[in-house]
Amino acid sequence: MKRSRVSIILASVLTGVVAASIAATPAYADPTPQVKDIVGVGSDTTEFALNYIADGRRAGVFSPGYNASASARLVSFDATGSSTVVLKAGTTAITRPNGSGAGKALLYGAGNNTNVNFARSSSSLSSAEVAAGLWQVPFAVDGLKLAVASTSNAPASISAAQMVSIYNGTFTNWSQLGGANGVIVPQIPQTGSGTRTVFLAQLQAANGGTPVTLAGSVVEVQEHDAAPIAANPNAVSPFSTGRFLTATGIKLTGGWTFQRALYNVVRTADLTKPYFTSLFAADGFICSGSAQPLIEAAGFQQLSVAADGGACGVPTQAAVTNFTVN
Repeated sequence: MKRSRVSIILASVLTGVVAASIAATPAYADPTPQVKDIVGVGSDTTEFALNYIADGRRAGVFSPGYNASASARLVSFDATGSSTVVLKAGTTAITRPNGSGAGKALLYGAGNNTNVNFARSSSSLSSAEVAAGLWQVPFAVDGLKLAVASTSNAPASISAAQMVSIYNGTFTNWSQLGGANGVIVPQIPQTGSGTRTVFLAQLQAANGGTPVTLAGSVVEVQEHDAAPIAANPNAVSPFSTGRFLTATGIKLTGGWTFQRALYNVVRTADLTKPYFTSLFAADGFICSGSAQPLIEAAGFQQLSVAADGGACGVPTQAAVTNFTVN
């Protein structure tokens, strides 16, 4: 039976402020791609998912990934780690792309790098990216909520309107929202982050369509790094509900929440290449039953294919709002 609109993972955290209890997923060492390999960079949000999709994952039994039977390997560089990466054997190192925007920037324009075959993205294409001929291929559903420290001065629930007032500086102390006394430390992901892009758009939507000018108290942090939240009882930050499952020391608040599709982004010319069909398309590995447990292990839900009422593997230049999942 296909389920639509609200993912199980997101629904599980809507019941209240649930503390993370799963140990943090260890970082992967950088891969060493060969010229024929399919190389991706970009989003911090989906890096674990693409690592599992590539190489599989053991949880009791081993679930093999795409590379178990592929002649050209899927290789995905994490968003953080060393300052540079070597995309393919024999090429010059480049600055590591950190975030959806940074990854997509290597697919077009002055930053175009032909050693990058796709970009992981947790945000939909911008008008400039659409004009440049990029296409996004949805594969999973994630949620966004506000995260605070496990021991926090924040209230249990924060509404969309209250969120706007926190980030524009109207509210500066948790006691103004029914929490304990404490100066609020609002955090936002780094420039280039897809989560930052989505969050700013949600602030604007909650502000009647007017962009929110961030208060001087807003601190820029690495996307989905739980440490600066966990270490401060006054901190608050947008956080992926999927990535929350591998975080420690934080909890999610009730109130504001948002669902989003997750994508892999390619150039127009890539849509006809064999690896696109075998990996990203509706009949490819990522939309297959074999990939479902790998995507779920990363905290997300796999979108259904069109035959089952979903959008998995269908290239688009518009934001996906069909969240029918397997």
